[in-house]
Amino acid sequence: MPSACLFRERTLQRSHSSANAGDQRTQNSIQAKFRQAVVKLRRGVTKIQAVMLVGPHGVVDHVLDDPALNLETIAGEYATLLRVARSASEDSGAGNLVENVLVSERSVMIARTVPPDHYLILLFRSQEQIGRARYELKKAASEIGK
Repeated sequence: MPSACLFRERTLQRSHSSANAGDQRTQNSIQAKFRQAVVKLRRGVTKIQAVMLVGPHGVVDHVLDDPALNLETIAGEYATLLRVARSASEDSGAGNLVENVLVSERSVMIARTVPPDHYLILLFRSQEQIGRARYELKKAASEIGK
């Protein structure tokens, strides 16, 4: 599934070019906050492979430290997982999905909600730092969401 389909795509028709300009300013602001968050994440978490900011229409911005990774594939596959986890959380009455942690043999992926409809995803190799990474990602997502 392509990363452009993180969640159901919403089609918005706008009649004013100023609305599109406003969206562009908001997008630039989110990307600037993302870049600042990446700097802070690098200080707190070692062995980072990639950091992605994903919205309803796909990857908004990313930083790739491991060229062996295919971010489009990761984003697409992880989007499916997040949709299932979000549905399970909501359908079971547990509430909205806030965070998802996936641990594999070679890396860890943590996705944290950035309201209203984005996810900040961190991929790293150090399983010993899961707690620290969760904390740093929580702070970063909060800063981006402000």
